[in-house]
Amino acid sequence: MTTRGKVHFLTAYIEFLLDEGIKSEEYYVGDASRFLRFLLTRVEEGDLQAFVENSSPSYQRRLRKTLRKFYAFAQRELRITNQALEKI
Repeated sequence: MTTRGKVHFLTAYIEFLLDEGIKSEEYYVGDASRFLRFLLTRVEEGDLQAFVENSSPSYQRRLRKTLRKFYAFAQRELRITNQALEKI
């Protein structure tokens, strides 16, 4: 992990863009967001299990809870549906 490992992903990306001299990050963040939504529609159950199981047992419980909430957001607000995400 880099020194920015604890910084949230999109915050770190925006900081990176600003450090690179990008004055308007709107297109960059928008394209990254579309790419992440694309990936969310294609993630498989095994990918999710591997992600969750790569953590400590207590963090696994938390992840399952927070990812269920994230999926509810993705489904309701972004219209992303994926049966693998429903099984978290």
